[in-house]
Amino acid sequence: MKHNIDARRAFIASGLGWGLDGFTFTMFALALPGILVGMNMTVAQGGWITTYSLLASAVGGILGGMLADRFGRARVLMYVILAFSVFTALTATAQNPTQLAMWRILEGLAFGAEWPVGAALLAEYASSKSRGKTMGFLQSAYGIGWALSTLSYFAVFSLFPPEVAWRYLFLIGILPALAVFYIRRNVKDRVPVNRDKSVKKNNSMKELFSRKQIRITLLAIVLGFGVQAVYYSVFSFLPLYLKQVQNLSIIGTTTYLWTTITGCMIGYISAGYLHDILGRRPTFTLYFLGSGVTIVTFILIPVSGGFVSYFVALLLGVFAAGQSAGIGAYSAELFPTRMRATGQGFVYNVGRGFAAFGPAFIGVFTAMIGMGNAIMTVGIISCTLAIITVWLLPETKGKVIIDESPEKIEGEELITKVGT
Repeated sequence: MKHNIDARRAFIASGLGWGLDGFTFTMFALALPGILVGMNMTVAQGGWITTYSLLASAVGGILGGMLADRFGRARVLMYVILAFSVFTALTATAQNPTQLAMWRILEGLAFGAEWPVGAALLAEYASSKSRGKTMGFLQSAYGIGWALSTLSYFAVFSLFPPEVAWRYLFLIGILPALAVFYIRRNVKDRVPVNRDKSVKKNNSMKELFSRKQIRITLLAIVLGFGVQAVYYSVFSFLPLYLKQVQNLSIIGTTTYLWTTITGCMIGYISAGYLHDILGRRPTFTLYFLGSGVTIVTFILIPVSGGFVSYFVALLLGVFAAGQSAGIGAYSAELFPTRMRATGQGFVYNVGRGFAAFGPAFIGVFTAMIGMGNAIMTVGIISCTLAIITVWLLPETKGKVIIDESPEKIEGEELITKVGT
């Protein structure tokens, strides 16, 4: 019974962390049109600041994973949520592009640290039979966070002019810090680090590049790049694309974003189920192919407000979000427990570091080939590279990553019931 409670709390804590991560991080894309006006910045400058933040998140993710293996998942999760909440709110105080970049870099460090910590915490509670589904529900929390930030955007930008509204939007970013109180009182690791002596005796970072592990590490980095290059290159510029290129109003932009977010929720959950049914390789391939097709289709068809354009926006969310749903389960299965958070944090965030140049590319080349063509270029390259890579990695469907006695499996299956 106690394990059931611990499993449920781990699900809630990881979901809170990732959902609130999505809430704070997506604010920048929503605020960017107002920031460009308020600070007299170019699209290229906005793209580079997004890239700086993502590069910082790559460093933060590596450090977060190492700290989680050393000091515990739940403990580190609490501190990174507090950090990204504070730095998001402080973004509202920026007076020039340099200060804006500084706060986004600091927020990026904490933003990056959250994912490997929360993913490792939940993956170790999840049953091998339903890990894809469980981690899919975890990824869907990001969509909820994005939906809440979009709602905040609609409210704030409807009340204030764009050049100042973005500051109020970032101030709302302090609210996720409240989650710290829940985690501190209720959540604990499944494998306490003070009982796992191997965590302290082994150099996890060095082991990532051992003869036995290096091939997996390098290929997982490339997969992490593909997953995030698709996601960030599309969604970092989607609000700006709808507003500047398609000339939509705040209401029009919000409507399309909500349609896409609905698709994201469908994508996260459906991909999670398919990972458990079909396996990692086929499911990733399906969603990467779908991402490439829907990115091109969304850019090429007119955003008219008709059924077809809304349906394509929905599918864009399904596939562009769904392709990322399996990365938490898959990366957890590629690394042993003693170095799981370090491995997940390293490959996901080094991949993120390379993927960070996607938004910069889009920002720089918008003036040359147009924003839509720049987004398509990054999307197609990323999807193609990811499909090739996933077939070079092993199939890990159903892999047992931690002891699963009957009473533990009962508790783990409860996590999935929370999501449903």
